[in-house]
Amino acid sequence: MLPVVLPTRGLPVVHPCCHSISTFRSLRGVPRWTFIHTIARNIASSRNSHRSLLICRSQQVAPDEEFDWAARYQGALRTVPLATGALGIVGVLVNRLVSGIAPVVDASSAQSRADVLVIGLSAVLVLTGLQWLSLKPRPLTAVEPIADYVSFIDSQLSDEAKAELRWLWRALRFSSRCRGVVVIHKGRCIMHCGMAAPGTVPGSASAGPIGAVAMKSGSGSYLANLILFPGRVEFTEYFPENTQGVLVQPIGEEGLLVCGTDTQRGFGRLDQAWIAAIAEKLDIALREPEEALQAVSTD
Repeated sequence: MLPVVLPTRGLPVVHPCCHSISTFRSLRGVPRWTFIHTIARNIASSRNSHRSLLICRSQQVAPDEEFDWAARYQGALRTVPLATGALGIVGVLVNRLVSGIAPVVDASSAQSRADVLVIGLSAVLVLTGLQWLSLKPRPLTAVEPIADYVSFIDSQLSDEAKAELRWLWRALRFSSRCRGVVVIHKGRCIMHCGMAAPGTVPGSASAGPIGAVAMKSGSGSYLANLILFPGRVEFTEYFPENTQGVLVQPIGEEGLLVCGTDTQRGFGRLDQAWIAAIAEKLDIALREPEEALQAVSTD
């Protein structure tokens, strides 16, 4: 499977779900700030000379399935307790027949007491295996959003910031189950791309209580099944009513990245880590023009 790669002089910007495990692990030793800073610097310098190569993974693959061997072989793993329990019971019977021990259980016999213990444990394993086989995970199904589709980026932003936001939307759209993105910075909506609630005015989104908590704490929130959360009204003001999940990620101390998906549990663990890295990269991209302007005014 080919990765989502953006050309850089140093480290590649790769969606972990679109690359091999060995490559993803090779990036773990890189200091977090160095990784994010290198991404921001090298992407900015190479954007004009190269086009981003975006090759998405199959949208039918469940999040984290490529990296979680238990998810890939869950059918076989569900049968392990049943097979182990049956093997234990058969082993006790074979041992009785081969060793010549009387088939009648004798409480004074240590062998009989051990056999009863083994049969009891095996019975528990058999029942556990039958229960596991009866539980079938519900497949991930995408819901068609009842939505308008918008593409809004604040015209007051610098060209570099606009290009960064366009890259953000392309990367999330083609490399994950994200179907809508809202970016709020310093109290105003600077980007709204993808699905939107019918009749929504592009650029009118604002941060609610959940977003405010995320910015204050510096940690994101993942509402995997949005319909179960009473606070969903905060997001249905600008996302469709049937949005299945929302990922809220702070951008520094004054910004917020909100990603909506059309699938319950649509963002896996690696998606969340990748989006968190993108949010830090976007924070750098949004702060650089302001810092440069302050430096010019100071001079």
